[in-house]
Amino acid sequence: MNLAKEKVKDAASTAKAKAKITHAKVAEKTEAATARSHDERELAHERGKAKVAAAEAELHQAKVTHREEAMEYRLHKRGHKHGGGH
Repeated sequence: MNLAKEKVKDAASTAKAKAKITHAKVAEKTEAATARSHDERELAHERGKAKVAAAEAELHQAKVTHREEAMEYRLHKRGHKHGGGH
């Protein structure tokens, strides 16, 4: 049951991260299209890459949090089931 919750949370985080990545790419293309010089286009590209990297890092951090929650649940569950009377 907890594995299913973990997978659902991961899927939700992935969808959210992909939306942020898409938004960052669209913003980059918009900024590059309105840029007046090559340097401004290059700067827009770098900003876009930074936003994409931040969204991917946030996704990985969310997945780590989900794994930690699942591990805590399993450890807590086992502790009450087998070690309650000691």
